[in-house]
Amino acid sequence: PLVREFVTRHAQGRDDRERAVALYLAVRDGLRYDPYRIDLSVHGMKGSTALANGYGWCVPKPAALAAACRAAG
Repeated sequence: PLVREFVTRHAQGRDDRERAVALYLAVRDGLRYDPYRIDLSVHGMKGSTALANGYGWCVPKPAALAAACRAAG
């Protein structure tokens, strides 16, 4: 549900490319990069966890983007 809400809020555009770019920018700019709070558990590596926390590092942030793109179709 958190990923779907994120997609509804940010996947705006006329076509798939524009929606994908909007999701990319939302993850890049909306989730703070924080390499000091790394959680290597399964839960910590999920994109939805990064969305819930509002931060991530080089693994959960792209996982959040992938989850959002999948949810957007």
